[in-house]
Amino acid sequence: LVSNLFAAYILQLFGLFFDRHFGALPGEESRSRKVCPFTQLEIILAMSMASTLSKLDGLSTKVRLRTQLRTHKFFRVAVPGAVTGANLVAAVGESGQAEDEVEAAHLATLLLQFGYLFPVIEDAFTVRDDGTLYRLQRPYFWPSHATQADNVEYAIYLNKRLLRNEQKHGLEEDEAQQYNKLAELLAHIWEFITVQAELQLKQQKEKKKADKVVYDSEERAFWRRRRPGNANHLEEHIQKIERRLRKENALGYKAKIERIKLSLKTKPWLKAIKASDTMVQWVEKLEDYDAFLSPTNPPNPWISDDCSLWLLNTDTVEVPTERRVKRWGLSVHELVKDCIGRQVLETFLESEFSSENIRFWIAIQDLKYAKNEEIESKAERIYEEFLARGAPCQVNVDSRTLEKTIECLESSKNHRHAFFFAEEHVFTLMSKDSYPRFVRSNIYKGVLSAAQQQGSRRLGWRNFVFNMGATKKMPLGNKQTKMSREDTAHASLPKQLSSDSLPVKQMHSNNKSGEQPME
Repeated sequence: LVSNLFAAYILQLFGLFFDRHFGALPGEESRSRKVCPFTQLEIILAMSMASTLSKLDGLSTKVRLRTQLRTHKFFRVAVPGAVTGANLVAAVGESGQAEDEVEAAHLATLLLQFGYLFPVIEDAFTVRDDGTLYRLQRPYFWPSHATQADNVEYAIYLNKRLLRNEQKHGLEEDEAQQYNKLAELLAHIWEFITVQAELQLKQQKEKKKADKVVYDSEERAFWRRRRPGNANHLEEHIQKIERRLRKENALGYKAKIERIKLSLKTKPWLKAIKASDTMVQWVEKLEDYDAFLSPTNPPNPWISDDCSLWLLNTDTVEVPTERRVKRWGLSVHELVKDCIGRQVLETFLESEFSSENIRFWIAIQDLKYAKNEEIESKAERIYEEFLARGAPCQVNVDSRTLEKTIECLESSKNHRHAFFFAEEHVFTLMSKDSYPRFVRSNIYKGVLSAAQQQGSRRLGWRNFVFNMGATKKMPLGNKQTKMSREDTAHASLPKQLSSDSLPVKQMHSNNKSGEQPME
């Protein structure tokens, strides 16, 4: 096969060379107008498939020489011409020079899947290294010798099965369906098929009983793997695959034109340069916060046995590490994905009387990962608490976003992502308005100071936020001067912080119960 393909390809190239330099012969059309019947891809795939089958042929031949086939007993039934899986794997390992038993079993499985051997009792796709019985397929049924399975041959095989004992050789349900289809498809030559089946059956009766049993199992194993109509990479020609892949229609051409227009309009080749520069800058910025790229103290737990770094970065520590707090200043995403960072941001937003934004965002994150039976109740609670008219903790959302959110709540049955537009609006507001002021605020500087003073373990980050400098109590008679917005950032803060989205009613009830803000 390889030699024929290569010879045809060389002849075509020689013909093109002759036409280009000497012209076409008299009365003969120029070869340059003809299409070469073999493409380069076709030749490569054909050569690779042929080389694979030739290697498997050689391995199977060596295995047949090393394997001793004999009759085995299986529940008082004699199984002639079989070999156990352990002996088969050993023979394949010696023939294929496998390094270990695992590789030998893999090679045996390849022979099984390509049809060079088959299990006797139960159909399987892997070879077991035990007492399971297998038979080696005869070379007539090898895939290298039988490249195509014809409908006529399969019809003859099914007819032979019907002419024999129905209890032992009866057709299965799918085989009966194939028989009926072939009877309609090949009705014009059905008499020839019947005669051929009778002649082959007559020749088979002249064989010995053991030989008949072995041949029946070999033939059945072949047609079980190579049944016509089923997808088979050994039979499907590469030209059919190319034709199916290259088939174009009007919709395909229109989509291609639209992609070209969009690329000319957006010029992605220019944006790629800017995007790559942005990526490099972002990686350089995060290099100091990556335990694999820069050394840490304590060392990286992934490459050492010390787990102290994980313990210092848990969500329940009193004082976060300096590297952790500095990472909050990179972006708002780094801040809100940290549990302690969300608590500190909530404290800052309470000082600006806009803590409902972060609590609304946290409640939506909780809704996204909630159980299915809790989604409806949580969605209703979020709407009543943050978006409804006259809500106790109403967020600042424009009318268009509110209308889209209400439409999603009324139209969709699943409310897990119904607050997408409102969430995006509030998060954008926090990232562009509140986050820059948070990075410059005294609250963030206080937490950073607490992280830098790791010696004082008794003072957590809350103490640095609420007790920045021991404030003296002023007498009641003195007149209080007006305080600026930045001064109020740490003057009246709540006593406890929480990242959970607590109901507003519960918070008001706590305030009514007698809790007073810290001085």
